[in-house]
Amino acid sequence: MNDVGGPGGHGLLAGTVSYGLKRAYRRVIRDLEEALRPHGFTPPLLAALSLVGANPGIAPAHLAEAMGHGRSRAAPLLDRLEERGLLERRTGADRRSLELHATPAGLDALGRLRPLLDAHEGRITGGLSAAETQALARLLDRLAPGQ
Repeated sequence: MNDVGGPGGHGLLAGTVSYGLKRAYRRVIRDLEEALRPHGFTPPLLAALSLVGANPGIAPAHLAEAMGHGRSRAAPLLDRLEERGLLERRTGADRRSLELHATPAGLDALGRLRPLLDAHEGRITGGLSAAETQALARLLDRLAPGQ
């Protein structure tokens, strides 16, 4: 059996940015899932709560867009966060729109998860220098501007 991780094992995809990003993403998500699981979170739940915490009053549609999800995929995440008392939906100023707000418990949860996320980042970037980590972050931002 061929060792896919060995030289030439990736064939035409070897050395491509898109395939490298896919492989890195899989590693990142696996590590983050393992870190969050004991705390009852998943990467999408953390992302939703983090975005709401950073953007009080964000509309559900804007949250879904920021997460790269459709509204139908974001709604169950919001339901779970609301059931856990971490997020609340409020009627907007025009009484037709909806606003999302992190509750004090939600903000507290984000504070407790911060060290976990920092440790995760350390594991992921452990083989890189500080300068390489900063350069990688800048390059990734350039690949996905405004996302």
